[in-house]
Amino acid sequence: MNSPELPRFVNEVIRSHELATGLKTLVSHEQIVAYAQSQGFDFNQNEWNSYFETDFAKLSESTQQKVLAAQSSHWSWAFRQITAWRAMLMEGADTSHS
Repeated sequence: MNSPELPRFVNEVIRSHELATGLKTLVSHEQIVAYAQSQGFDFNQNEWNSYFETDFAKLSESTQQKVLAAQSSHWSWAFRQITAWRAMLMEGADTSHS
């Protein structure tokens, strides 16, 4: 069972501009977990992996390919990892420009 902290973190990123801004420099799932922990959210890498994999499995194949193709060096990479965060991106925010 996942910690209630993980969905709380996902929702707080949506609510808090400051928290969301911190995602822009992250380039790995490990960094997302470390960032969340540094902000006081108590969940681990296994919980994150399970959350991500469950979310990912619900996506269409074309959306899965877009998530996998996202360049980790682009500011939007972390936002592309979770459906709730992708919804925060404006139309046209692509990963071909940094």
